[in-house]
Amino acid sequence: MSGKKIIPKNARESALQALLRYECDSAYLNLALPPLLKKLSLEDRALAIQLAAGTIQRLNTLDWALSIHLDKDLDSLTPSIRNILRLGLYQFFYLQRIPDYAVVDEAVRLAHRYGHRGTAGLVNALLRKLAGQFNNLPWPDKENNPVDYLALTESFPRWIIKRILSDFSFPEAAQWCAANNRKPHLSIRPNKLRISPAGLAEKLGHEGYSILEKTGSVPGLIYLAPGQNPAVSDSFREGLFTIQGESSALVPPLLEPQPGDTLVDLCSAPGGKTTHLAELIEDRGTVYAVELSSNRLELVKKAAARMGLESIVPLQADGTAIDKSNLTPPDAVLVDAPCSGLGVIRRLPEIKWRRQESDLPGLQKKQLQLLNAATRILPPGGKLLYSVCTTMREETGEVLESFSAANSNFVLQDILPLLPPVVQEKQDQEKGIYLYPHRHNLDGFFIALWRKKG
Repeated sequence: MSGKKIIPKNARESALQALLRYECDSAYLNLALPPLLKKLSLEDRALAIQLAAGTIQRLNTLDWALSIHLDKDLDSLTPSIRNILRLGLYQFFYLQRIPDYAVVDEAVRLAHRYGHRGTAGLVNALLRKLAGQFNNLPWPDKENNPVDYLALTESFPRWIIKRILSDFSFPEAAQWCAANNRKPHLSIRPNKLRISPAGLAEKLGHEGYSILEKTGSVPGLIYLAPGQNPAVSDSFREGLFTIQGESSALVPPLLEPQPGDTLVDLCSAPGGKTTHLAELIEDRGTVYAVELSSNRLELVKKAAARMGLESIVPLQADGTAIDKSNLTPPDAVLVDAPCSGLGVIRRLPEIKWRRQESDLPGLQKKQLQLLNAATRILPPGGKLLYSVCTTMREETGEVLESFSAANSNFVLQDILPLLPPVVQEKQDQEKGIYLYPHRHNLDGFFIALWRKKG
């Protein structure tokens, strides 16, 4: 972010600076926001997070509405003024509890601080013109133009909407969009080698954290009320839990790992599934944590050390060209492959604006390279588990079909009985397991398991 450093004074200014980091430095909010929130009250922190995340979530809709009433190109404005306008319009359209006059006054104050009298006048005039105009905008016709209708009313890139409409009926596509615009609960996985779920819930309660009653479908996870950061807790520093999404937590147990097993996590960073595997084998056996980047491998090492797990063996290597001479023959290999990440839009709305349809073929190529590398290190009888946090066909069904066609000695396994009942709905095992926010209230994931013939 260029220009002099300005210390944020309140929630809206903190949100503005986070948006500038997102736009100018390609930062993610979960990394950009925390340093900006330190001096804010809990209430203002929650507002700043809501404003920044909501503005990015609705980015194309906000820009479309602004452009209708702006007599110049939106891109001709400075990033600061552009994002002040976005913030103000987001509050008009999606946070009606905040009075319009308060939104305009705060936006004008920010415009004076980050611009000049002329830009402050522009912000004042444009926002006053747009106040209360949400229902009067020229929205696309739902019947004649369903792609643009959903793209603008639900705030998604057109290419994603076109794909969703090819997979689902219009009503279900609308449900998919709505589900991806709802922020999920934060879930954590207790380190059962150190503490029970009940014990962890009690300890976190004593530390001032608000624990929700069971709200999800994954046994053993603990859910926290919104607006809390468990990563700064004593319990986290003591290695008593890992922050992990529900869909992610479903994956490692599908290998049914046992104490004494040798496992390979071929794409291990940042370590959530690696540490999960180590816990499942009761830290007795070996979990090879493979990662090409030394910086990312360091994240795995730190996670293992924090949680007191000694069975994890870090291995800096290219997962697509893994040398089996460096490994004890494994009982199973997990390929939690790099992917588009479009299944976690509800957690990271930035992803939908940064990913392009043209990214998908290259990702598929990498995913198949990793699976094929796994076949070379896996002995007969071994299991191969594939997972990605996306439901795009290039990274899911097409990968399954290509891999199975080229590897007849790998037999697709039935894993439905190992999954919670809610996940078993609307599944076709021969095509892999799909998890959807609108069907299962889970992050979008794809999972497939093969066993190598003996």
